Amino acid sequence: MNYLLETERLRFRQMGPADIDFLAELLSNPQVVRFYPKVYTREESFEWIERQMGRYQEFGHGLWLLERQVDGTLLGQAGVVSQIIENEVWLEVGYMIHSQYWKQGYASEAAIACRDYAFHILNAEQVCSLIQPANIASQRVALRNQMKPHRLVQHYEKEHLQYVVRRSDL
Repeated sequence: MNYLLETERLRFRQMGPADIDFLAELLSNPQVVRFYPKVYTREESFEWIERQMGRYQEFGHGLWLLERQVDGTLLGQAGVVSQIIENEVWLEVGYMIHSQYWKQGYASEAAIACRDYAFHILNAEQVCSLIQPANIASQRVALRNQMKPHRLVQHYEKEHLQYVVRRSDL
């Protein structure tokens, strides 16, 4: 397997069609996607995979699958995604952990690795995370990632807090 990133407990790899069972389970879990527009069907989960594969080709990055180092268990997804936010292109650090693995620090560990990847590999000067105001757990992850609230923005017709960290802040 070709891993893009590794941390103390995690490995990051590109997703592909063979990952449909895990992603369909992740994206159809109402708890996991409660801050997303909807619960995803299996077909929509496959489209999600195809969208990430397109991002890998176009940008060289996207959302990657997270595996636990010790046993290869799939935990969720995280990565760096190009987003247009209020007519500006931003690199967003995104993360989604399966609910059975919440509160174990995986989201923070993954987000920090993605931030560092954006700064050191993609040469970004700043990155952000978009988080709905009610999503307190993700706001805590952003704060652990050295991000600070920047502004309230509309994204996919919903209000989001845009948390930002600049390379010069670290």
